[in-house]
Amino acid sequence: MPKTLLDVKLSTLPKTINIDLFLIRFINKTTFSSEVSNMPLFFLIPLCTALATGYLFKKSTDEIAYLAGVFAAISLILSLVLAPWQIQFGLLIIVLIMTNRLLQENEPK
Repeated sequence: MPKTLLDVKLSTLPKTINIDLFLIRFINKTTFSSEVSNMPLFFLIPLCTALATGYLFKKSTDEIAYLAGVFAAISLILSLVLAPWQIQFGLLIIVLIMTNRLLQENEPK
């Protein structure tokens, strides 16, 4: 027989604590922050290459600039394809917001 009211509460808690701990562990494993920390970063290689060749395209005036520009565009597209879904989704939201603002500014009054 329990001696205090606290002992009574503690004797009934373990049945629900196991379920609660399971839910907390499940939620912690599926949060956005854990997915971001585990996201592969190999898409940064073509992105950095695109930035470097884009800089070369801007600074150069020879015919090599056109080749660098094409290579920068291909590398940028490749990095967007290889990017994780979180980054692709974020870019999609940014593009939609900017498109709506531009449409509102150019709307005839």
